Amino acid sequence: MVNKALIKYIEELLNPYSTYYSDGVLNSEGMTLLRIIAREVLKEYPALKSRFAKARRRRDYEYVSSLLNEIISYLSQQSQ
Repeated sequence: MVNKALIKYIEELLNPYSTYYSDGVLNSEGMTLLRIIAREVLKEYPALKSRFAKARRRRDYEYVSSLLNEIISYLSQQSQ
């Protein structure tokens, strides 16, 4: 079962104009959301650990959004 709060957090981080980004880079609030998403997703998909680690290092919108889109595809496959 997919947590609705998790989907909401992912949608918020997919918006490049949200308050979670400053100049195209995740700010501290965005990093907190990414940490929450990682905690929940890694329970089901531990293979994504290195991708989350790289997202935390890079913090740019392009990499974070590609990771989040991959997570959405995993979650949509799970719900089918």
